[in-house]
Amino acid sequence: MKTDREAVVWTRTGMRPVKMGRIYLTDSECRFTYNEDFLITGLPGVGLLYPPEIIQQTTIVRSRSEFFDFLPPVQSLIPPRGERNFQRQLILSYLAKKGIHPSKGFDADWEILMIAGHGGIGHLDIFQDDEKAVEWYSVPARHELFKISDDFGFSLKEFLTWFDGDAEGFIQIIGATPTVGGAIPKLLMTIPESGWNGQVGLPSKIGAHGITDVILKFEQTGSYPGIIELEALALDLHQEAGFDVPRRWKTIINDIPTFVIERFDRDKNCTPLFTETLYSIFASGDQSITNSYSTTYDAIGRAIDRSPIDLVTDRKSAKQYLLKRLLLALATGNGDMHLENLSIINRENTLSFSPVYDPTPMRAYSIHNLLTPMPFGQYGEVCLGKALLRFTRNLGFRKKNLLDLIEEVLAITKDYREGIQALKSLPAKNRENLISIVDSIKADLREIK
Repeated sequence: MKTDREAVVWTRTGMRPVKMGRIYLTDSECRFTYNEDFLITGLPGVGLLYPPEIIQQTTIVRSRSEFFDFLPPVQSLIPPRGERNFQRQLILSYLAKKGIHPSKGFDADWEILMIAGHGGIGHLDIFQDDEKAVEWYSVPARHELFKISDDFGFSLKEFLTWFDGDAEGFIQIIGATPTVGGAIPKLLMTIPESGWNGQVGLPSKIGAHGITDVILKFEQTGSYPGIIELEALALDLHQEAGFDVPRRWKTIINDIPTFVIERFDRDKNCTPLFTETLYSIFASGDQSITNSYSTTYDAIGRAIDRSPIDLVTDRKSAKQYLLKRLLLALATGNGDMHLENLSIINRENTLSFSPVYDPTPMRAYSIHNLLTPMPFGQYGEVCLGKALLRFTRNLGFRKKNLLDLIEEVLAITKDYREGIQALKSLPAKNRENLISIVDSIKADLREIK
């Protein structure tokens, strides 16, 4: 980077948009300073480990690295680099239509952040300057809803092959909507507040009524056949287990299996709620965290207990949540419950784990066949049962807590085999693979005494 760059951070978590502060990037550092007027609002800050009431106007300084050019909460707004990332390519195609062709790497990241760093998941809105912020907030999103057309489907199908050289038809319909990361194509949209009826609109801004914000997840049948049905089954199980789970609808959009999931980072008035992934939180506090797998579940438990800044309001409940989520992940073949798939949310000044998202049993697909993405209880050095007992003790719970939760999870998943077999779009070999895996794990869980 030859020249320093500046941007501003705003938020809509209060009754009206307010400037949070300014980002300043040099060749070696990312610097952020809270705006003086923001400090008196009492609103949550840029990230959980950057509390405005403690930091005040002291400039936060973080060395840039190959993993983070920005503070982690800001970095999370940028889709990961990679030619096969749907969200990234969608925005770059939009920029190309505007005559903007940034070089790969940081230059592209910066342009993406300027065009799609506002209105996305969570509570942060990033702009080039205050004038752009005021302009964006002053023009309400078009809240009209429209039936998805054949044009939408055709362009979307082209995108799903990753070879769409002309994004114009798609962009004209949905605009430059912000997106979310991940391997599965996802878009942020709105639907009627009452639920899915085949109509969509642009993401909400200010003063939206009669709509709710959703994520549209599109199945890549070539890579992950049946994944929509599989995720829906997993979310149903988590809801049965007593976890908070968003409203959701399975549908078909122009022959493409699609999952419509209500966003939990918005309240009933479509106002953003403070939401931050554990990846962002951990990376904010420890620069050795370089990816969403580079810690342990035990470390999450320790952070809940010992962090000088509260990660959650009720520590015991949060640790109970973590243990139960891990057991259900094991018993369903998730294998993908990493730091980016666990988030903290602030609702009415209460910090807790967010509603469940992305609990898909990815072990159905051979390329994702891991017991868990992160270690716990020194598993590998000891067997599963001993590792779970160690993890349970590390969380401060007794063996009976673990045994009670195992009994509950086994009861919840007693019909899981039949549920997998009933999935019409998941290929037979994937069904058989997943059933074999979870049968083996559940047998191991039953052996823990």
